Amino acid sequence: MNASRSASDLVLFLVLVLVLPLCASADTTPQIKSSAPIKNFRLPSFDKAGFRTSFMRADEAMIVSNTQIDVKKMNFTLFTTDGSGRIDCILLSPSATAYTDKQVVTGQESVRFMRDDVEVTGEQWTYFHQEKRVLIKNNARVTFRDELKDIIK
Repeated sequence: MNASRSASDLVLFLVLVLVLPLCASADTTPQIKSSAPIKNFRLPSFDKAGFRTSFMRADEAMIVSNTQIDVKKMNFTLFTTDGSGRIDCILLSPSATAYTDKQVVTGQESVRFMRDDVEVTGEQWTYFHQEKRVLIKNNARVTFRDELKDIIK
């Protein structure tokens, strides 16, 4: 394993062990801020049974506060809830902000939302994790990759 990979693993470990527990704690905790961006950011999420629910990757991340992470070149992968590890959908964006307390990811620039049956692009978007819903405010374009039987009658 090279030194660069070990450093990335160490940063991920520190974020998971030190930062994430603080995100879930009370408002009386001190504010956590990063003075330098985290390169090759990785943030997996798991359900109570230990199955992966999501995985956020970014070329760069800045921890703004206990509940806010700004990322650049985001790849946010969501997995099915059946524990099979299959990918449900992927969100790609040049920049985004994740609010861990609200379980929301948002961005002003473009987004590309992909599933097996549909692809959606647009700008000024918000992903609501609890509802599994993406809201796109500008220039939304939807491409269906499935047959639309009897859609117009």
